[in-house]
Amino acid sequence: MKVFEPDSVWDFRIVRAKFGVGAVEETGYELERMGVRKALIVTDENMLKTGWPDVVKEVVEKRGITIDIWSGVEPEPSKKSIENGIEYVKGKDIDGFVAVGGGSAIDTMKVINLITTHGGEILDYVAPPTGKGKKIPGPLKPMIAIPTTAGTGSETSPVAVISLPERKIKVGISHDYCRPNLAILDPQLTVTMPPSVTASTGIDALSHAVEAYVTIKYDIKQKPTTPLDRPAYGGRTPLTDLFAEKAIELIGLYLRRAVFKGTDLEARSNMLLASFLAGVAFTNAGLGAVHALAMALGGKFHVPHGTACGLFLPAVMEYNIPAAPERFAFIAHLLGEDIGDTTALRAAYRSVDAVIQLEKDIGLPNGLESIGVTEKDIPEIAADALKLQRLLIGNPRPVTQQDLEKIVKKSMRLW
Repeated sequence: MKVFEPDSVWDFRIVRAKFGVGAVEETGYELERMGVRKALIVTDENMLKTGWPDVVKEVVEKRGITIDIWSGVEPEPSKKSIENGIEYVKGKDIDGFVAVGGGSAIDTMKVINLITTHGGEILDYVAPPTGKGKKIPGPLKPMIAIPTTAGTGSETSPVAVISLPERKIKVGISHDYCRPNLAILDPQLTVTMPPSVTASTGIDALSHAVEAYVTIKYDIKQKPTTPLDRPAYGGRTPLTDLFAEKAIELIGLYLRRAVFKGTDLEARSNMLLASFLAGVAFTNAGLGAVHALAMALGGKFHVPHGTACGLFLPAVMEYNIPAAPERFAFIAHLLGEDIGDTTALRAAYRSVDAVIQLEKDIGLPNGLESIGVTEKDIPEIAADALKLQRLLIGNPRPVTQQDLEKIVKKSMRLW
């Protein structure tokens, strides 16, 4: 039996980023710096209607770079939709990619780049038992992510999430080579987000930040055999804490404003920054039971990922409080709760109240019942979530099938 030896090293990775109104105008300059001569914009039909992909195309073409637009991205992208993009790219000598859209567009870009660069099938790179677990052999072609939502953090992430509707599950491809080379964060592009999408993606960002903040520390994880074996989700560190704390604070201050007045550029800017900060935090520290359950739910009920996270966030927080009461107490403070001189444990439970009130204010569904989940679905959702050990290993309090079923049951109605 292997003796536990704690890891004593943490590794922090962050994508290069440009932030600010008008940053999108520098896309062509950045592609030129990367040596790209023929690029593809990956987007969806709704985003195409906003005109932003055409704006990006124009600024890129001014630098003498050939660029095309493929708008076949699906929400919660299916394997089939990504394969359509792969077929579109074949034979076109594309040497760089730009995603304009939410996490679905950015994730789709990553997988299209991976397969057209290194070959094989999508499931070759997905972990067993669903896929073959093949390692990505080398770097991908240059990628720029231009998020138009504020929540997924995909612009910072080495992960691409793929839906397998025929199996009613979602899977991921995770490798540092899948991290974009540059994130261009221009708040103007988020103004067209409707309130429901603003709410869902904003709660996704909050879930990222909260889970990164309370996940187990890096030195509670087993020391890897080699540096190469150290997982991407390495556990929280002092640096991930800083990013997560600021993200939580900004979301508490600005998400309501962004939902109810989409043209409020100050709110949009701060939510886009919060999403990026939360993305940096979770892609280094890791996630937990919220995201395991959300992925299990999304595969079967096709609910937007951020909404799924929001439906589970309060109950998972309450479950995890005994493992990190002081951290949840500070989350309550960051979300604007007056915790005064109360005990850490009592203050910790105020964090759950604060999240429920926020979700109620921005119009999220009132629990799983609202999206059609019934009591008979509970065991299956819990069982599918339990399979996602790469996420659950970081949860501050261990979970069993029975624990997950209790969390799902508590999430049936939030208020």
